[in-house]
Amino acid sequence: MLALAGCGGVVSNGTAAASAGSITASPTAVAFGNVTIGSPATAQVSLVNSSSTAVVVSQLSVSDSTFSVDGASTLPLTIAPKGTATVSVHFTPAAAGAKTGQLVIANNSLVSPSVTVQMTGAGVASTSGATLTVNASSITFGNVPLSIPATQSVTLTSTGTANVIVSSVTASGTGFTVSGATFPLTLTPGQSATLSVQFNPTVAGTASGKLVVASNSSTNATATVALSGVGVPLAVDLSWSAPSSGSVAGFNVYRATGTSSSFQRLNPSVSAPVSFMDATVQSGATYQYYVTTVDSGGAESTPSNTATVTVP
Repeated sequence: MLALAGCGGVVSNGTAAASAGSITASPTAVAFGNVTIGSPATAQVSLVNSSSTAVVVSQLSVSDSTFSVDGASTLPLTIAPKGTATVSVHFTPAAAGAKTGQLVIANNSLVSPSVTVQMTGAGVASTSGATLTVNASSITFGNVPLSIPATQSVTLTSTGTANVIVSSVTASGTGFTVSGATFPLTLTPGQSATLSVQFNPTVAGTASGKLVVASNSSTNATATVALSGVGVPLAVDLSWSAPSSGSVAGFNVYRATGTSSSFQRLNPSVSAPVSFMDATVQSGATYQYYVTTVDSGGAESTPSNTATVTVP
């Protein structure tokens, strides 16, 4: 058995007469699996001459630079009848992702002048020392008017000694979305990224969801942030003070739209409480309001001062 040394690429030297012998590679496929970026993985490939005639290997080559092969300091390499030679192949990923390549062994055999070994591997980020901290475990939006988005932020920080690679951040639940970064996202030690989480309800009622952060963090590689909010109809909440004297049976509330001077009464009957909720407003519109008092005899006072409200 001959151990080979050198570097990958194409190594060749010399020529030899054609041989009636033949060689095979074992294994015919090398699967390196997941390999940490920048850390080479090595496998052995045996070149077996099962014939009774010597075979001369003239060239060793690889088809992708992520893979390499150790070659003899000088070629050709003669494999004796019934003999075996072993070569080392390596996979050194420089980035995350799957890779494929081929090792091609050229020789002087008339039967198998070119022997191919398939190679596969995937680069993965190291989890040693990588730690991701998320600054919130839950986000509560409270009451949010329909179709008026509310936004809060969440911060991701690399708090370990190695780079954190955030592969994805996804939001689920009706009305919840997330933005602010493109993935995969690499955070060096001490670096942070701030994401915007939005709740934009389109129907009234309580909504819940979650934010899922996937990374190579050595702890909590899949972090979850609970999301909640309540969609409420658009409304203008009015309140006033009752007169300190006189007989007051209740109040009437009047509204005009925009700069119009045409006020319409909103309450169908005299209202006793000193507050009123106008839930018939539209987003982006401006309204004017005033209130009058009604005494026990049904007489109505002059209008109060006018309040102007613009709905977001």
